[in-house]
Amino acid sequence: MKKRRLTALLLVVLTLGLVLAACGGSGSSDEAKTEDKARTLTDALDRKVVLPATPKKIVAIQNAGELYALDIKPLATTDYYMGIYPDFLKGVENIGGDKPNVEKIASLKPDLIIISDYQKDMLTNLEKIAPVYATKFGVTPDEQLADIANLVNAKDAEKTYQEKYAKESKEAKATLKDAGIENQKAAVVQFWGKEIYIHDPIVFDGLYTGAGFTPTEAAKKNKETKAISSEAIPDYVSDADQLFILTPEGKSTDELNTLLTGIWKDIPAVKAKHVYPVNSDEWSNYTAPSREYQMQDAIDKITNK
Repeated sequence: MKKRRLTALLLVVLTLGLVLAACGGSGSSDEAKTEDKARTLTDALDRKVVLPATPKKIVAIQNAGELYALDIKPLATTDYYMGIYPDFLKGVENIGGDKPNVEKIASLKPDLIIISDYQKDMLTNLEKIAPVYATKFGVTPDEQLADIANLVNAKDAEKTYQEKYAKESKEAKATLKDAGIENQKAAVVQFWGKEIYIHDPIVFDGLYTGAGFTPTEAAKKNKETKAISSEAIPDYVSDADQLFILTPEGKSTDELNTLLTGIWKDIPAVKAKHVYPVNSDEWSNYTAPSREYQMQDAIDKITNK
């Protein structure tokens, strides 16, 4: 040491400090190396994507719902998700709508961008910014959640979420049983634009498997999303004990009210006043959180909570 007047005690303390600092520095370096480790995953477009072991700065053009389920806040997402998860996404950058702002995405310097396989036309521009992973459109909520959990290295969070959902499902069925509602059938129709749509019951698994309702006989036979005439609705929902109608923001509309007091007035669920307008975006986005929302919202509507 240059300063020979230092006491022996100070030398000991200094030496000890240097040793500890060296150990600390070594640990930090190891941690940094761990963070820097890359993985290679194959996405839904059969591309080999090299990405960080645990991405930290995620732009979710798709799958923000799965990140919500895993309690992982993205760096940025689109208008659509900002509208569905406003509280969770508070402070998250908004990158626009169906055609997100590529320049803004680039300025955020993400380490991962998530799209769906049907958005492959975006790849050319997005790949210049960061690794881009495409998820498969149309797979079940559980499959989608498992894919994202693996992508962001959050399998423990996925397990926690699934355990929570199973517990909530059990409680939902118990709540209905206490209210004297068991072994009932439910139907779902959706107002979208100028059309009325029906869907494969799997889209509303939170209502059926989660809350314990059974699809109507006509719904069981339907395996696609398709428009249906207002005149055909009475037959489609004729054996439904509960009828859920998806509308913008879950509000009644003049068109709906006209149908309920007109050609739909003799539907048994309508006569029993078991008709519930529900939020279209929240119910129909086919994710694990949407399934959970369907279940809880149905219980709340039916039991007037």
